[in-house]
Amino acid sequence: MTTTQSLTDDERRAFIRYTHTRLWPLLQRFPVAGDLHDELLAQMVGCPAQTVRDIAAELAGQARDTAAEMLTDHRFRDMLDTLPFRPEDRIVAVGDSITADRIGWFELLSAALPSHTTVNLGVSGNTTADVLERFDLLEAARPGHVLLMLGTNDVRTHGRATGHRMATGAETERNLRALVDLIAGMGATVTAITPPAVDQRRIDATFAAGPVRWHAADIAEVAEITRKVAPACVDLHTATANEDLDAFLEADGVHPSATGQRLILTRIVEHLTKRAP
Repeated sequence: MTTTQSLTDDERRAFIRYTHTRLWPLLQRFPVAGDLHDELLAQMVGCPAQTVRDIAAELAGQARDTAAEMLTDHRFRDMLDTLPFRPEDRIVAVGDSITADRIGWFELLSAALPSHTTVNLGVSGNTTADVLERFDLLEAARPGHVLLMLGTNDVRTHGRATGHRMATGAETERNLRALVDLIAGMGATVTAITPPAVDQRRIDATFAAGPVRWHAADIAEVAEITRKVAPACVDLHTATANEDLDAFLEADGVHPSATGQRLILTRIVEHLTKRAP
């Protein structure tokens, strides 16, 4: 087991990249002072709080720089101008680590749309059931448009000898339907997004000795369930299955790389633009 003391600088950076204690449900319902979040992360990864702040600032700068580079593409700029977001809409993203990523697709979108109010409610490790449990926090964000990407952790399996999924296909379908209905009941528009493709070869190599893993066929099943629940969804799984997964994904075979996150945002924007009235 990796301990705090044995974390490398790259491992600390990766942990901070995907972890926002401010978005943990307990700490949203019972907030603590802002500087305590930096201290909490610092205690977790075994470094000074200032190091946490420096890494977070560096990641935020990377997201801004990437968004600025994407905006040099006139086609991308034109698509942003035709997104179906009203000026008064609060654009809220709900998801797991793919969305929580500090250099991820929603952070890039937020940097590219400074005139809009955006709220990232991605929490690493979340399943569809987890988001149902914290639906009060989504409601409190007062969204006008919700971008919902879930399911990768529903099919996360636990156990070295015998793997057990976090949720069955039927449970994932039930939860997604409930979330779509609840969001619509608030009067918000919801855009469901299938999880992106994964790389089984690299997953097997990365998680071979660990108690958790993923299976590409299970991710494909979740994508099919999402298409069933929300036929007008962004079919990110199909769009990324034929990509060069070596470039699209990080070494673990599950999380999109910086290049992959750019591609995800492009695909989402393309879809929303095509469906815009």
